[in-house]
Amino acid sequence: MTFRPRLAAAAFAASSLLLAGCAVPGQGTPGVALTVDETTVTTAELDALAAQWAEDSDGLAVPDRRALATFAAMGPALLAATEAQGAPIREADALTITTAWFENAGATDPEPSDEVVESSRAMLALYVLAYSDPTFEGIREIANRAAAEGEFSPRVGEFSSDALIESINAAVGTAESAGLGNFSFITFLGVSGFSDTTAPWAARG
Repeated sequence: MTFRPRLAAAAFAASSLLLAGCAVPGQGTPGVALTVDETTVTTAELDALAAQWAEDSDGLAVPDRRALATFAAMGPALLAATEAQGAPIREADALTITTAWFENAGATDPEPSDEVVESSRAMLALYVLAYSDPTFEGIREIANRAAAEGEFSPRVGEFSSDALIESINAAVGTAESAGLGNFSFITFLGVSGFSDTTAPWAARG
């Protein structure tokens, strides 16, 4: 795949994704998948967002619920971090990049929805931070804070920085082995900070 030069140079930046999932006693509010700071995500909203990704991309780019929950849990902090680095992920840039991605994947006249663009912005922020700092220390700090301060339903899984970094390394390796170049960010669609607990509902596609 060849990424358009003007898209390759596009800057990336900020915003919070509102969604929400299921909980058990002692693990947050029933019906809520995660709460981190002011972001609350329900399982129903994760299902709806996954369906929206499938619709917008003609089924060619469909993240699972764990990836979507990861983008939601970390998105605001990731976007703030890229903005602080002078590489804000603006909504217009994310729309352009996501549209080009879907087009190159084979979707017919894609028009990514606002919800998918917001989710994509968080994913792009994670990608930018990962490639700008191979140690992933900034990402680990954000993930550790989310894990410590957030509430996550066991139905989504256990959130940790270790699981996230392992997933990022896998995405980077896949992008490099596939020679994706400026489209390397697409492998981050599967990046997740969650590992299995008792009921890995969100791991389904």
